[in-house]
Amino acid sequence: MSDASLWHTVMAALQERGWHARVVSADHLDDLRARLQRVLTSGELPDEVANEVAPKPGFRLPDDAPAPRSVVVAALGRPLTQATLTLGGTERTIPVPPHYAGYHTQPAEMVRIVAEVLAAAGHGATRFDPPLKTLAACAGLARYGRNNIAYVAGLGSYHELAACVTDAPPPADAVWGEPQVLARCMSCVACLRACPTGAIDGDRFLLRTERCLTYLNESEAPFPDWVRPEWHTCAVGCLGCQQVCPENVDPGLTVAAPEHFDERESAAILAADKNASFSAATRTKLERCGLDYSAELIARNLRAALGV
Repeated sequence: MSDASLWHTVMAALQERGWHARVVSADHLDDLRARLQRVLTSGELPDEVANEVAPKPGFRLPDDAPAPRSVVVAALGRPLTQATLTLGGTERTIPVPPHYAGYHTQPAEMVRIVAEVLAAAGHGATRFDPPLKTLAACAGLARYGRNNIAYVAGLGSYHELAACVTDAPPPADAVWGEPQVLARCMSCVACLRACPTGAIDGDRFLLRTERCLTYLNESEAPFPDWVRPEWHTCAVGCLGCQQVCPENVDPGLTVAAPEHFDERESAAILAADKNASFSAATRTKLERCGLDYSAELIARNLRAALGV
């Protein structure tokens, strides 16, 4: 099988399962590292954010990875999920933005699909986690929005990204270039106006990460005093800028049915710490709605969102 036929088969297999994908030469991984390093040394990130992001530009390939020749980056449309907690006999439903549900499992499924096809040609594939948004943008799979979120044609920003490295030679027409910004962002300020924390700045492109609610509620640090209670509307992450974005109108947002938690389960979720243990049935529901992110952080965020 020719290289072109091989990659056509890989892309078809991914597309059949809903994945949008691109393949690039592994030679570009050094460029990917350099791009992230330039952001870190630009002075535009506060120290606490830079220190947290610093390890990512030096990402390592997995020890069991094949000799890298190409990289597959892919995006899968994901729904908004919901958790309905029961508190004192009253049900309260909290949304979970797309990509948290399946965060641990969907990338593995993408790699399995690629590896299965490549195995027939004597090649292997292994998952790895470089800076995915930058990889997708340089590969031509995604474009950046003013809110620094990656947008994929047909999916908008409601997706999950995943990548794998392979020892299969890249296709001759593989693309790599400068990340592109959505043309609409040049004149649209919808996300800037919708952001409750002022993280999106009209004077610069790079997000003010230290003010982004998603960054704050994914961090173990206490919420800053300036964060207002009414800004907490999701169990983790934030939907403010995405829900007002015109680029998300056509793809639309699929909303999954809520997962229901009874009084006992709800109390355990809200009181969870790093050593929290849930029953198998509760864990399954947490996974389905994306609340398996971090028990302690989810508990803190839910208490803030529910005002309890």
